[in-house]
Amino acid sequence: MFWTSLALIAVVISCVGDTLLWVAVHAALFLYHLFINPLRHFPGPKCDALSQLIGSYHLVKGDSCKYIAKLHEQYGDAVRTASNELSFTTPTAWQEIYGVKTDWDDVYEKNPILYVLGPQPVSNIFFCPGREHARIRKHIMPAFSGRALHEQESLMRRTLDQLIDALRNRSGKANFPNQDGVVNMAAWSVFQVTDVLTLLALGQSWDTLKTGEYPGFITDLYGTLKDSTKVRAAHRLKPYHLIIKRFVSNDFGTAFLEYFTQAQSAVTNRRAEKASDKKDFIQYVAPGLTDEEMFENLNMLVVAGLDSTAAILSAAIFYITQNPDSYDKLVHEIQSTFKSDEEITIASVSGLRYLKAVIDETMRLHPSVPVGLPRLVPKGGRFIDGYWVPEGTWVSVAQYSAYRSPKYFAKPHQFIPERWTDTTTYATDNHFVFRPFSTGARGCIGKTFAYANIRMALALLLWNFDLKAQPGNIDPDSLKEYGLWEHHPVFVQVKERV
Repeated sequence: MFWTSLALIAVVISCVGDTLLWVAVHAALFLYHLFINPLRHFPGPKCDALSQLIGSYHLVKGDSCKYIAKLHEQYGDAVRTASNELSFTTPTAWQEIYGVKTDWDDVYEKNPILYVLGPQPVSNIFFCPGREHARIRKHIMPAFSGRALHEQESLMRRTLDQLIDALRNRSGKANFPNQDGVVNMAAWSVFQVTDVLTLLALGQSWDTLKTGEYPGFITDLYGTLKDSTKVRAAHRLKPYHLIIKRFVSNDFGTAFLEYFTQAQSAVTNRRAEKASDKKDFIQYVAPGLTDEEMFENLNMLVVAGLDSTAAILSAAIFYITQNPDSYDKLVHEIQSTFKSDEEITIASVSGLRYLKAVIDETMRLHPSVPVGLPRLVPKGGRFIDGYWVPEGTWVSVAQYSAYRSPKYFAKPHQFIPERWTDTTTYATDNHFVFRPFSTGARGCIGKTFAYANIRMALALLLWNFDLKAQPGNIDPDSLKEYGLWEHHPVFVQVKERV
């Protein structure tokens, strides 16, 4: 009994000692971050400066971009949001952090911790380091040239015509309109973008416009994106991520794995064709990528472009149907420009100023990627907006915050497309802070394609149908975000124009 009691006392003393050591270490870290850390002079809440805990909490909660917007509203254009992280909202910060650099040593690389990148080399254009990114982008860029877009138009138009035909269906089956023409346009935005991207990137359409149903891989994808946010939040808390990750699933579902296999086979077969008259992405990708690199990048174009493009399209439909004056102006511009929907082409819609204004205003209020895109300050440190920032600091521009700041936009929380066309009334608006597709060498490679698809979709929809908002639709601003916005229905009534 004596020796048992002695052993128990020793265990208790050891646990108490370990606990005291743990407390002492973290107390020292907290004091360092508050009083010694080179970022101590940046404004921001003291509790946020202690660690990454509060930032991780808001990531998991789904309100990170809104929380950071409140910090900027309170503290200004530069805010310390965590122990080693800064957020900015200025046009000059955009240029310094993301702009093109003439020297590789000046490049702000993506943060491997925040993007949950492993030690293995990454060979896709979204995550690979600067030099590798430049190599891969050089091969892929021809697929997004003006010539390629012109020749891809027939494939884009095919899916848009299928969308119009589907909305004329009144079966009420799957996601087709009911007898009153009420339909979830968020779903059909996803279907159209899915079909056009899989057709162009993989050489095979998933035909969701024919079935009116979400493919299983998309449902899995939305779930995985949400779970990956939890994983990224855990990685901010190293070394505790090793424990937290045990309770977070980050596995792709069965449907996505089946899609992955099918997509890989489709790309392999398409690339093996010696000659083809298909004007898809594969036709234009320059030689030099391995089969693995080809598939990984084309698949990432589908995954990354699908939700972001569809989210802009469905949000634009929400905003115009909720704002009658804007809706009437847009309908008038489209109806007065074209005599038939055959005249609606990529080239012809590019000249519609109010249509572009509607899209830009949608992306200002509801940027498809609302969070900052984290980068690492290069070796030696750099000046950002006059502040000296040490190397290794995590930095980003908070898009959601910048776009809704009264410093940069008049009446920032209102949907006002005229701010992009009336430079007199809205002369104080600062368009230089507006970078919805990012900027610089890593600016969105599919920007032109996304604009073209959204313009064509809205023009064809409003040429063929009158759209009427239905009760109960949720303002996109109230949605949660997990890197991308949470998916939610947008119900409208579609009525054939006569």
